[in-house]
Amino acid sequence: MKKKVNIMCIYWTGEFSGDFRKRDFSPNDVIRLHQSVSKHCDRPFDFYVLTNDMNCDVPGTKIQLSHPEEWPGWWAKIDLHRSDLPPGRTLYMDLDSHAIRSLGPILDFEGDLVMFAGRRDKNKKSPTKTDGWVVDCYQAATMLFDPGKFSWIYDKFSQDAEYYMEHYRSDQDIMGEWIPDQPVFPDYWMLKMHFLAKSNALRTTPPGRVIIVTGQPRNGLFRRTHEIKWLEKMAR
Repeated sequence: MKKKVNIMCIYWTGEFSGDFRKRDFSPNDVIRLHQSVSKHCDRPFDFYVLTNDMNCDVPGTKIQLSHPEEWPGWWAKIDLHRSDLPPGRTLYMDLDSHAIRSLGPILDFEGDLVMFAGRRDKNKKSPTKTDGWVVDCYQAATMLFDPGKFSWIYDKFSQDAEYYMEHYRSDQDIMGEWIPDQPVFPDYWMLKMHFLAKSNALRTTPPGRVIIVTGQPRNGLFRRTHEIKWLEKMAR
């Protein structure tokens, strides 16, 4: 039997809008992710939910976020670099993610911190409309890591969180600037939900190499998987 791993997600509830979309996740989204992981994890796992709502009814073990109100939305993901998280190989997945095939290849990938690559040249950064920086090096919806290996990111961010939240678009852009040379998963292991929302791919099962479907289109399609018959069948 393969060694047990940790699966983590973050359930932050409150008022937060990023790239003009509300982050209005619910306990049902945690349940759906847990169902998907349970179907496709090829080894034993412990499921953890980092949250600012310790009274929520969700599967797994809840862990209190360190700055539940001060670090809203995706900024709560900085907590993944805390040194006090449960030890062991850990896979983080956003709540808008669906595993549709075995997570084995992802879990066996080598590296202290592994993500999917961003869309643009990792050595370039561009200003946002608010004069902050976009460092589109990684997509942090899926992260494989060993807790504590990058605790200095948590410590550095904590020292001046307001500055970093004002001058960077998101946690993944901070990592893009601070640790730009991390290994990345093959692009073909991930399919963005935005692609499904804009194409005829809703009717077609994706190529056999796709493992994770992720993303939150403006129309909320990631919750309406009953409209994508192959996705609902494969994910749960």
